[in-house]
Amino acid sequence: MVYDPEKYREKREKVLGIRKRGMGFGTIAMVVSLVIIVGLSVVTIPQAISYMTTRHLDDAIFKLESDSTWPQSVITGIQALKGVKSTEKDHHSTRLVITFDRRVVKISSITAQFDMHNLNVTLLNQVNHRQHKNTMKKEEKELEAS
Repeated sequence: MVYDPEKYREKREKVLGIRKRGMGFGTIAMVVSLVIIVGLSVVTIPQAISYMTTRHLDDAIFKLESDSTWPQSVITGIQALKGVKSTEKDHHSTRLVITFDRRVVKISSITAQFDMHNLNVTLLNQVNHRQHKNTMKKEEKELEAS
């Protein structure tokens, strides 16, 4: 009969004092490291993606010098420009916020659209898109608080 070492393994380990103690230190360290890395990536990756998609965007805020509303033909003409991402009117329809890619479109090409339609406009502000969004969020919070 051939000696089978697996048959008496538990007895040998008991006699030699070898005990199984759950997970080893390396396994625990790896699990903790993975939890930390996954937690940090969940926090940072969406912010990095958001930054990468909006880093070249600017917002230009225009106001009509007359108190009339913005003609729809002007807005569609501006939206047709290559590089313009969006246009938004404020709730009084006197200001127009144009979000555009500053690498593709310049302010001069946008103001040329206004000149084509014989509109007198004033550039109130040109600001980074992310900064403008943050400012709008702060203003909304202040309005809700008061």
